[in-house]
Amino acid sequence: MRRNGDSEVTVRLEVRRSRSTSANVAEHVGIHPRLLARIGAEPRQQTRVSHQGTTALFTLIPEADAHGIDAVQVTDGGCRRIGAEPGHAVVLDLRCVDPTISEAEAEVEGEFVERLDDDGHHHRLVVLAPHGGAIESRTDRQAEQVYASLGSRDSTLWTCKGWRPAGNAYRAWHISSGDVSVRSFPLLRSLGARRFQWAVSFHGYRGHDVVIGGRAPARLKSDVLNAVAKALDGTGVRVRVADPGERYSGSSASNLVNRLTVDGAGGIQIEQSRPARTLYGEAIAAAVTGVCESWIAADAGR
Repeated sequence: MRRNGDSEVTVRLEVRRSRSTSANVAEHVGIHPRLLARIGAEPRQQTRVSHQGTTALFTLIPEADAHGIDAVQVTDGGCRRIGAEPGHAVVLDLRCVDPTISEAEAEVEGEFVERLDDDGHHHRLVVLAPHGGAIESRTDRQAEQVYASLGSRDSTLWTCKGWRPAGNAYRAWHISSGDVSVRSFPLLRSLGARRFQWAVSFHGYRGHDVVIGGRAPARLKSDVLNAVAKALDGTGVRVRVADPGERYSGSSASNLVNRLTVDGAGGIQIEQSRPARTLYGEAIAAAVTGVCESWIAADAGR
């Protein structure tokens, strides 16, 4: 193990034969608990892993049977994310986002940035887009549209945006919403002690529908379903509530959209096919805005 700077360390890469059935296992790094402590990280915190100029975000997973404190383990899929092979040296960097550059610069340089608009006080609604930029395209614009309509008195906006010059920003910067650590995102950390009544998170996926999930009550998901379905009437895009336990249901208590709400029970996750968010993203966001406005108005009238 070689330390390169305050937050960087060079280690050897090994292939991890994971027993996990998680769809996001290629985003995980197996690391010995002693190495985790030595670099000053916590379990399930994110890190950049870089090899010869190619970088991707990973989640640190403690593994006591890791082979030593001079190596980390990733799956074959994880190796492909950074173009590395077993035995190669890789650099870990706990600084996951670059706070110093503009979004225009990040797009040109293939970087990853975090953004927050928040008055620091209210507890009503937080709007999220953890995979903006070119990761899950247009989802950040939808979140920004909702926030712009509702204003800072009633809503907070948190987004992350990533690009990659050669394409496939998803492969470089995507981290499952259930794994996102407040330790790795300074602006998100500022929200960590607050709990909002509602949270809405915009996402993209490879399916064909718009899927409404999260741990919010069924009546709230029904409100969103009906509004979005009305906005998309005649387009051929199907809108449905997620089935319990399906991959994109957003029902895990660890999902960020649920974690940020009171009792973990106010989160709405909106998964959208590429055609839905590309062709009808503004209409979907406007429909969601209308629903949120009605929730806020009803709450104010109590």
